[in-house]
Amino acid sequence: MDATPRKMISLISDAYTRFVVPVYQRPYSWDIKQCVQLWDDIVSCGRNKTRAHFTGSIVSIQDGSVSSQGVATLLLIDGQQRTATMTLLLIALARYAATHPQERLEFSREEILASGYLTNQFRTGNDHYKLTLSKGDDPTLRSLINNLEDPSAPIVDDSPRLLENLDFFQNRINAIADVNVVWEGVRRIEVVSIALTQGQDNPQVIFESMNSTGKDLAPADLIRNFVLMNYPMATQAETYRIYWRPMETTLQATTYDQRFDDFIRAYLAVELAPESLDGRDIYHAFKRYVYSRGYHLGGRIQNLLLKMKRFAGYFASVTVGTEKDPQLRAAFGRLALIGATPMNPLLLSLYEAYDQKACSRDEFLGMLELLESYLLRRAICDCPERMLAGFAASLVARIDAVREEGGNCAQALLAMLLNESGTPRRFPSDAEFSHALKTRNAFDCAQVVFLITGLDTVSRTRELDLSNVHVERIMPADALKSEKWLPTLGDDPERTFELAVNNLGNLRLSTAGDTAESPAGWGPAAIAAHADDLAARALSIWQLPTLPEKVCEVYRSTRRAAPTDAASFELLFKEGVINPGDTLVSADPAYPGSANVTDMGTIVLDGDPDREAFTGPSAAYERLLSSLGATFYVADAWSRWTLGEGGPTLDKLRM
Repeated sequence: MDATPRKMISLISDAYTRFVVPVYQRPYSWDIKQCVQLWDDIVSCGRNKTRAHFTGSIVSIQDGSVSSQGVATLLLIDGQQRTATMTLLLIALARYAATHPQERLEFSREEILASGYLTNQFRTGNDHYKLTLSKGDDPTLRSLINNLEDPSAPIVDDSPRLLENLDFFQNRINAIADVNVVWEGVRRIEVVSIALTQGQDNPQVIFESMNSTGKDLAPADLIRNFVLMNYPMATQAETYRIYWRPMETTLQATTYDQRFDDFIRAYLAVELAPESLDGRDIYHAFKRYVYSRGYHLGGRIQNLLLKMKRFAGYFASVTVGTEKDPQLRAAFGRLALIGATPMNPLLLSLYEAYDQKACSRDEFLGMLELLESYLLRRAICDCPERMLAGFAASLVARIDAVREEGGNCAQALLAMLLNESGTPRRFPSDAEFSHALKTRNAFDCAQVVFLITGLDTVSRTRELDLSNVHVERIMPADALKSEKWLPTLGDDPERTFELAVNNLGNLRLSTAGDTAESPAGWGPAAIAAHADDLAARALSIWQLPTLPEKVCEVYRSTRRAAPTDAASFELLFKEGVINPGDTLVSADPAYPGSANVTDMGTIVLDGDPDREAFTGPSAAYERLLSSLGATFYVADAWSRWTLGEGGPTLDKLRM
């Protein structure tokens, strides 16, 4: 590694080199705030000619290739944003010089083009451009340079952020009294150029040290870099295209939203359950997950990406609206409108159970409707939301145990929710729900639009669009000042008004914003009666199902599944059907492997360097498939393991 102070403009203009932003880097993301800071630094430096100004580091590494035109490629590990923004400023200065030939400038369009700041002048194709950005940014940047060289060349508008920042610099240049100050500042800006040596320096370690505060990059950006840097430089672009880009497309995610970060958080919550991720550093949690599961070994990162792609599809169905089944899509939409984000890990886990045939479509739909009732009742009853993320992680782990043991996921979920009676995680009873509906300030409730819309919805398959709907009062907020409304409020009008004005019975949906003009037939008694009617309808729509106490008891504070005809692995071990030291052998010759049963009744794969202990055969077989490069997963591995070579399968033993 070689670290050298350099003038930034000198670094950019090194002959026969070009900078390329690797595919794992985020797109160009600086906004006006960062541009203002760079502009202020440059102007200050240009006015104070006694010193230079340091503006950070540029970290690069040669990819080992030199083109047929003799141009070497330097991958930008860190510094893309500064380099791209400085390029925009140079374009703006060249444009100004071209349109102000009468001014006495210390620079010219021709000098900027000929000095290697923007192009390798006598090279063609990719080698012509000094900087190649990633994703959708590069066509726009190249078109700006093409247009500078030939004003008839069209400008591509694929990257609005590049164009907005260029406009910012052009406006600032046009407004400054002496443009030469800007040119002087550009020439005096310094960076530390850190050149890594391929095969010796670790780009990921350097990258993390440059972004240790977590302010510059989102967790998803850091994770993408970490994953793709596990591949050789020659295969990073292909890996991004095959594995990572499809996830971004599936999630309809960009650098400028939180969707990918939300997906990563939900995915990790499923994988690490029952551990809660609240307040955790997602990037470092992801790294620990990769190392603890052995995904960093033997090229197994591909297996991780395959699994993440599958879960990205689940997440898109749950949160983005890509689900093809109309009833399921409507159910996901209703959950999103209520505010189901803390329960997203549970929804992903249940979707996986449905996708892998561990529950039927009707059971899955029933569980979604159950969660809708649970979350809406809690919202109306003002139950605290802060513990739901941890509760969701607990439910994921416990329902996963039910799946492992062949139990009924739908029954288990209901029992687990019912068992929280009397706790902050409770499923509000009919009495609590009805009382809240009739007495609370419904007007200020975040779910009131969904609630009233849902009460008017006949079909449960209907997808709700609440974007143009709002709730208004029938008796208006100024009723105490109205000669028409005041007589309806009785002998204690202020108290009667306070109890009625925000009551559910006084609310209605509106898209026009009008209010009732007359109190005819309407008043406190009518409001109370209407609230009673709406509460009764809500109880019939968002029901609280019941289960026999003996069934609930099975799932109370335990990982055991409901009684089934099939025994669990734990039970087989306790009863001596499977013993310490027994060998389990893969029954599929295409995926050979074996495992040993430990003294604790867990399963450890032969040859696993981490010797991770699995509590059931499905998780152990998934690890085996992953280690062998399989691109699929099995819903039930009981039929994939035999007890010893040629022995009975585990599913036969538990019958």
